[in-house]
Amino acid sequence: MSEPAPLPSGPRALMSGWQIVSLIFGILLLLPGGCFLFFGIGMTADGGEMSGIGPPLLIVGLLIAAVAVLCFWLAFRRRAPPTPGRIP
Repeated sequence: MSEPAPLPSGPRALMSGWQIVSLIFGILLLLPGGCFLFFGIGMTADGGEMSGIGPPLLIVGLLIAAVAVLCFWLAFRRRAPPTPGRIP
């Protein structure tokens, strides 16, 4: 059997506190955004007396989903590697 490849020995950038908070907010916003989108599509496609409520629900759902995507982008973007003489 061959030896496993050694891990790179460079400094590993861990997630900072604001990245973890952003990830948690992104996960929490998926539920209300998904519900607004689901019920907005359902009420718009129904064609009954409540079909006028569907488009505003879709807009709110898309706004919540956009904020969730922004939170995920902030959480998973790469951090700059620390410089040797700088204290974080």
